[in-house]
Amino acid sequence: MREERGKRVALFIDSENISHRLISEVMERLEGFGEICIKKAYGDWRKSDLRGWDEWLSKYSIEPVHLVTGNGNKTNSSDIKIAIDVMNTLFSDRMDCIALATSDSDFAPLAQEIRTRGIVAIGFGEAKSRDSLRNAFSSFEEVGKEKEEDLSSNRYLINLLKQAIEATMSEDGKSMVSRVGIWLKDHYYKSASSYGRETWGEVLRSLDEHFEISFGGRDNKVMFVEYAPKRRHHSNRRAK
Repeated sequence: MREERGKRVALFIDSENISHRLISEVMERLEGFGEICIKKAYGDWRKSDLRGWDEWLSKYSIEPVHLVTGNGNKTNSSDIKIAIDVMNTLFSDRMDCIALATSDSDFAPLAQEIRTRGIVAIGFGEAKSRDSLRNAFSSFEEVGKEKEEDLSSNRYLINLLKQAIEATMSEDGKSMVSRVGIWLKDHYYKSASSYGRETWGEVLRSLDEHFEISFGGRDNKVMFVEYAPKRRHHSNRRAK
């Protein structure tokens, strides 16, 4: 059994298939999962459309891996090199999580292989990413959203939050929001930023038809949540 410690994360970036403008968002979200021990970005760095990466490679200490493409277009060389490095990382048995930043659906089999080996696979991609890529990961994070997402119809999220509350609640049916966040991070590698919010409190407040927020503890500063859609519906109907 592994010694209890912070999760170790390896990040592999397909620089020719995700914009450098999104790397800050990728890094911010991934830092919530654990310590990023490996950071590599792949591409033909002679190409003019990759020059925007220079600043971000330096800022986040990302290792650039240079791959020469003879015809000036992306070839399978970068895909193959990423796959080789990912597999070497898997066999080293040193990482708890492997993340791929790409919108290329060709990486779906690699993501599935990571999961087969018992390692969490997290994907970061743009809205153009196909379902075959999204569904291959343990968790897929869409980056580059311009508008705050309306979460009211997200049944997956609502059920996930309900499950987290049931797993962490006390006898009165309430759970500390901080405990809900920790549970979601440990079991589903989810953070509030996955849903365009800074905190889980903001996520829960946007779903007030399903969850009820209250405060307690010292100075009434501890946020609690309970799953109470029927009570809220009944209260609203009685108020009318």
